[in-house]
Amino acid sequence: MGDPAMTLGPEELQKIGDYVRLHLPDWMQGMPAAGRNNDIIERAVRVEEELKAQRELMQVRFESLQELMETRFEAMNRRFESLQELMETRFEAVDRRFEVVDKHFNSLQWTMGLGFTLIAALMGIFNFF
Repeated sequence: MGDPAMTLGPEELQKIGDYVRLHLPDWMQGMPAAGRNNDIIERAVRVEEELKAQRELMQVRFESLQELMETRFEAMNRRFESLQELMETRFEAVDRRFEVVDKHFNSLQWTMGLGFTLIAALMGIFNFF
């Protein structure tokens, strides 16, 4: 490259070193701290990781809630089906009762009809009028 413009002796280097040591803390306060930037970046990374963990936890909770709701709905469906079957058996029993009562009324109607016919025939035969 080339020869330096001036050569410094140990005494000049000592003076420069003392001057830099004396003023370096003042100069560093005016500069942005690289350590602070690293701290902020690390903090941001931790916050992002925590948010990711919370999202995953929320997803797990939503899935477990969904499964719980599905099991409850299935239990309700089974209960409604059993109630439906019970109602069907009761309606069939009521239908059988109505059929029995209907047969009873039919036989009663035929008996009364035959009785009135027999009485009318006997009255006609024996001339009660």
